[in-house]
Amino acid sequence: MSTFTRRALVTAAAAGTTAGVVATAAPATAARPGPRALFAAGEQESTMSPSATGAANAAAFMADVAAADGRQIVVPPGTYTVGQVAITGETINVRFMPGSLLQPDPSLHAVGPAGKWFQATNCDTRLYGLVVDGLNIPEGCWRSDGGELRMYDTRMVKMGFLDLVGNSTSLGTFGVTAKNVNEVIIDGYVGRDFVGRKDGTFANQAGKVNHLFIYECERVTVRNVTASGGSGEDNDFVHMLDQRATPTMHGSFENCHFIYNDQTRRCMKFQGGNWSLRDIHCYPGPDFVPVSANTDVGEQNLNCIDFAGSMGGTVRLSGSFIDATGYVVGVSHTIGPLGKVIVDSTTIVGGRRHAIRNNPEAPTVPQDIQTMGFYAAPTDNETELRDCVIKGFSRAIVMQGQRNRVVGNTIEDPAELWFQGGSSLARDFLELSGNKVYTRTPGAMSVQGRCARIDNFSNLEIYDNTLLRVMRIEPNNVLVPENTTHSTIFIDLLNTNATGFARNNRAPAGTTPVRTGGTGVALYQNQGHHLRPLVTTTDVGNITGGDDNLHTHAIPAYNLNTAGAAVRTTFTGITAPNANAKTLTVWIGTEDVMVKSLTPGIAGAWQVEVVLIATSPGNQRYTVKLIECDTAGSGAPTVAGVAVGALIQPSNAQIVVKTTASAVATNDVIAQVGVSESLEGRHFIFT
Repeated sequence: MSTFTRRALVTAAAAGTTAGVVATAAPATAARPGPRALFAAGEQESTMSPSATGAANAAAFMADVAAADGRQIVVPPGTYTVGQVAITGETINVRFMPGSLLQPDPSLHAVGPAGKWFQATNCDTRLYGLVVDGLNIPEGCWRSDGGELRMYDTRMVKMGFLDLVGNSTSLGTFGVTAKNVNEVIIDGYVGRDFVGRKDGTFANQAGKVNHLFIYECERVTVRNVTASGGSGEDNDFVHMLDQRATPTMHGSFENCHFIYNDQTRRCMKFQGGNWSLRDIHCYPGPDFVPVSANTDVGEQNLNCIDFAGSMGGTVRLSGSFIDATGYVVGVSHTIGPLGKVIVDSTTIVGGRRHAIRNNPEAPTVPQDIQTMGFYAAPTDNETELRDCVIKGFSRAIVMQGQRNRVVGNTIEDPAELWFQGGSSLARDFLELSGNKVYTRTPGAMSVQGRCARIDNFSNLEIYDNTLLRVMRIEPNNVLVPENTTHSTIFIDLLNTNATGFARNNRAPAGTTPVRTGGTGVALYQNQGHHLRPLVTTTDVGNITGGDDNLHTHAIPAYNLNTAGAAVRTTFTGITAPNANAKTLTVWIGTEDVMVKSLTPGIAGAWQVEVVLIATSPGNQRYTVKLIECDTAGSGAPTVAGVAVGALIQPSNAQIVVKTTASAVATNDVIAQVGVSESLEGRHFIFT
C-alpha cells in the first residue's frame, strides 16, 4: 500500500503536469469557486506548518502572499496556529483545502489592536474555504481596509473574550470587517458563538459584536449566510454603516439565516446605504430563553431587523420569514428622516404579550411595553408595508411618519391594535388600503377601545380594509366566531385636524367600520362597482293641520367639510285631489330655502331637487328646483320654482335635507321617494 505525505502529493501533481497531464480547472459555469483536492498549475503550497509556532506561521503566510504575486496559495489540511498578520498593497489569493483549520496564537489575547488577527490594507483579497476557531482569544478575525474583498465558504466560531474586561480601547468582536472597500462579496458564511465583554454601556465598542461589519464601502453582495449564538450588549449579527453625508454604499443580502438567542440585540442593523434583502430567515434558536415567564422577549433583544440612525438610504425586505417572537419589534425604522424601509411579501411573526423586563440600557428600570410587528418612527418618510403577513404582537403595525403606505396585508390576531398611525406631530398622507384583519383570541383588540387608531394626518386614504372574525364549527355545522369581544370600532380617527377620505371599509355587524368623529375626513361607501345612494320609498304624508316632516335625509358630519364636496337630493310625491290648501317647504339644515303653495283641486305630482355644495368648512351654496304637474304628467306645470343661495350650516355635524307639508286633512301631501347621492363619484355612508 502506498503512503503519501502532503509534500509527496504536491510533488506528484507537479510531475503529472510535466509529463503532459493537464490539471483540471473549475468549470467555467460554476457559480463560484470551491475547494479542490489537487493543486492546479500555477498554484503554490503554503509554507505554513501545523507544527510551527503562531509567529512562524504568520510570517510564512505573509511571505507566501508576497512570493505568490497574485497566484493562488493552497493551504493543505491540518490545524495551524497563526499569530497576527498584517499585509499592505498585495493580492491575497488563498484556498484552504477541506480539513484545514486556523487557530489564533495566544499572543492575540488582548484588548485593542493587539487583539486583531488578520489585517489587509489596500489589498485585492480572495479567500476560499477559510475555517477558523477563535478559541475566545482575539477580538477580530479578518479585516480589510480599502481594496477589494471576496470570501467564499467561510466558517468562524468563538471570536471575542470570555475573561478580559472590555474598556475604552476595545475594538469590539468582529468576524469580518470591511472598511472603505470597493467591492465586498461574501458567499457562504457560517458563524456562531461570538461574545462581547459587557461593560454596562450600550453603543460603545466593548460589548459590540458583529459577524459582518461593513463600513462605508461601495458594492456589497452577501449570500448564503448562517449566524447563531453569542452574547454582548450590542450583539448584531450584521451591521451595515455609512455615515457619509450622501451614503453610497449599496448591495444585497440573499438566503441568510439568523438563529438568535436572548443576547442577540438585532439580527440585522442598517445605518445608511441602499439595500435589497431577499429570502431572509430569522428565528429563535435552541439557546433562546425569555427573560421571564411573563413575556416572550429575551433579555437583550430589541429590533430584529432595524434601519437605525438618521443616515440616508433605503432597506427593502422581500420574500422573507421573520420570526421575531423574542423581540420587542420585528422590523423597524427607528429614527429617520432620511432613510426609508419597504417590506413586501414577507411574514413577520411575534408573541402577543408585552415586553416585560428590566430595560437592558441604563438606568435599567423595569419596563412593560407593547411589542410591534412593524414600526416606523415619527420622523420616518415614505415607508411602505405591502402584501405581508403580520402574526401576533401587541400592536401589529405602527406607522408614525408621513407619506406612508400600508397596502394589501394580512394581520392575524393582534392582541391590542392592528394598526396605529401618526402621533402628536402633524403628518401628511397615509394610505391604508386592502388590508384584512383576522381576530381570533377572545378579548383581543378590546383594551384600547378600538381596533386601530389614526392621529393627526392630512390627506388620509383609508379604503377596502376588512375586519374578519375567525370562525369555528360547532355541532350541526354551526359557525361561531372565536372572538366576539373586540372593540366596536374597527378604525378610529381621533384628531380634529385629520383630512382625507374613508370608503368601503367593512366590519362585522355591531362594529363601526370607520369612526371619523370630529375630523374632516369624508366618509364614503362603495358597494362593488355600483353606487349606493340613500333611498327612501316609504310613503309619508302630513297629519291634519300643522307643518309635518315628510322625508328626511341626514348628510353625515364632515361629508360637506371640504370645498367642492357636493350632494344631490331628490324628493317626489303626490297631492290629494281636493280643494284644501297645501304648502310644501324645503329645508337644508335649519334654513327653509323654499316655500311653495301646491295647486288645490288636482291630483298633483311634485318633485324637489336640492344640490348642496360645500365652499369651505361650515359654508355651502345651494340650488333648489320644484315642479308640480297633474298626475297624468301631460299638461304644463302648475307650479314651478328655483331658489339659490348660501348657507352657514356647521359641517362637523349632520346636515339634514328634508321636505315638510302644511295642509288641512291627513295625507293631503304625501312624499313617496327620496334619493340622496354624492356628486363626486363616491357615495356617503348614510345613517
